[in-house]
Amino acid sequence: MELMIATRIFSPVGTALAVRDGLLAIHRNGGLVLHMTVRELHDRYAGQMLGIAWTVGTPLLAMATYVFAFTFIFRQRLGADDAGNGYTAYVLAGLVPWLAITDVLSRAPSAVSTNASLVKQIVFPSEVLPLRVALASIPQLMVGLAVVLLISAIAGRLHFHAIVLLPAAVVIYVLTMAGVAYVFAAIGVFIKDVREIVTFATSIGLFLHPVLYSPASTPKWLLPIFYISPASHLVWCFRDALIEEHIIHPWSWLVASVFAIFVFATGWRFYRMLQPSFGNAL
Repeated sequence: MELMIATRIFSPVGTALAVRDGLLAIHRNGGLVLHMTVRELHDRYAGQMLGIAWTVGTPLLAMATYVFAFTFIFRQRLGADDAGNGYTAYVLAGLVPWLAITDVLSRAPSAVSTNASLVKQIVFPSEVLPLRVALASIPQLMVGLAVVLLISAIAGRLHFHAIVLLPAAVVIYVLTMAGVAYVFAAIGVFIKDVREIVTFATSIGLFLHPVLYSPASTPKWLLPIFYISPASHLVWCFRDALIEEHIIHPWSWLVASVFAIFVFATGWRFYRMLQPSFGNAL
């Protein structure tokens, strides 16, 4: 039985079909996906004076704080010729995608459970709900990346290949987060405290990934955790695009790309498998 399940999960044909079905469903409900994503952003800041403007304001304020901290307080350097901006760009190039990842992970478990009235409507495609959580993290990601690009350019670490590599990294990120959102949204319907578990895990995960420091400056026992986690490879993809002179993590691009396709397909199939039970659980 276990072998049969594993074969279905890791089947290349099944994965390809799931990716196709998932993308077709997204395309078919494109207008609704866009509407629900905007609504997700609006609902986060409903009742506040600046409203949806906080979608840009919040990451800008966060980036300003991090820039100040790593440039003037910690004052770390990447090398003798680094005036401080290089290290700041290095940290932010990993921190920006990590913050976007944690945003999706913290919100995905409640994506379906907090919208019971919509889910119970037969005509409503509930697969839009986890997807809107993943897509709603993109504005925060884009604002953060803009700040990193600026600092990287000031530090002289921005290179031409960013034009190609950065969009590729964003596509990998979106595909990965969509799959992850499907998994946690489905689980969250049946296990109500999964959100708290995930939030706690991500707070620890910040220090177990190459976000604030490089593998060269960490204990050797931590390295296997770095290389096992798909999030590490995603962070390295963004670093290659934002601050490196050339691709120094080619394997990370391969791992992150394969994992993005696999987790999207698996997440889609997992969500669709549990979807008929949502109404009863809610």
